[in-house]
Amino acid sequence: MAYADGIEKFVETVDGALPPDFYTYPVERQRALYDALTEVLPIPVPEGVGHRDATVTHGGRTARIRIYEPARRAGGAVLFYIRGGGFVIGSLHSHHSLVAELADRTGLVAIALDFGMAPENPYPGPLEDCYAGLCGTLADLPALGLDGIDPEAAVLCGESSGANMAVVLSMMARDRGGPRLRGQAVISPVLDFTRWRHGGEDAPLLSGGEMEFYTACYCPEPEQAENPYVSPLLTGEFHDLPPAYVVGCEMDSLRVDAEKYTARLEQNGTPVTYVMEEGMVHAPVRARRISEPAGEFFARYCDAVAALAGKAAGRGGR
Repeated sequence: MAYADGIEKFVETVDGALPPDFYTYPVERQRALYDALTEVLPIPVPEGVGHRDATVTHGGRTARIRIYEPARRAGGAVLFYIRGGGFVIGSLHSHHSLVAELADRTGLVAIALDFGMAPENPYPGPLEDCYAGLCGTLADLPALGLDGIDPEAAVLCGESSGANMAVVLSMMARDRGGPRLRGQAVISPVLDFTRWRHGGEDAPLLSGGEMEFYTACYCPEPEQAENPYVSPLLTGEFHDLPPAYVVGCEMDSLRVDAEKYTARLEQNGTPVTYVMEEGMVHAPVRARRISEPAGEFFARYCDAVAALAGKAAGRGGR
């Protein structure tokens, strides 16, 4: 395997800002270093994309969201983005330009879901925060100033641990009689945490030690890692899930999760497209401006999100 053009430089840049052992640092220090990647790899917010913060409530739980509106809507669908970061690091700030660019490229209103992080807020806290954000938003669109959005035309998006929650939210919505979803588009999903309870293989930008640490933070009780809402590949049920676009990266130790998830969806009759991005490392969304192949990967991803939302195109657009 060889790095795609620009990816080796990307790995070196990230390793310089986040040393491979940074997961051993105090959690607040980890979070500060991760948020500072926006300065190490600066990407501006596209012109014309507006954003505002709001809170929504569902089932007695209040969730914070950030709403992004493109300069021109392509239709009445909406995408929800759940950030990666092992459930421990990351913020609305760390993924701000990414979600704004998704809104701009797809022409869709985009909602970034915020959540309380582990270890202070372990499973099921982050997941329930995101479910409240999803349901609360779709139930209160007019009050949020989102007239013309179809509450049955939502696409769930995310990378890494955020992709895990996007997958699981699809299952929760099915199991709880929640929102009908238009699709799911996930990058480098981690779907079996039992692999990492005692470490595991290292890959560029994702070490076994890091995965072990984040697994312990999210699932402080070992048996939690076997829950189907944590590790769907173990005992999860894959029927009646929304159409999917699944991205695996060639040099990512989580590629196997993406491949297995794709197979489970196919076995259950769910329309799914799997793309293996050659020469790419784990969840390379931040490389989109310094690596041409990474930029092409991100463009394909945005096109796929728009396609999943396509049945809602033209409803209430402006």
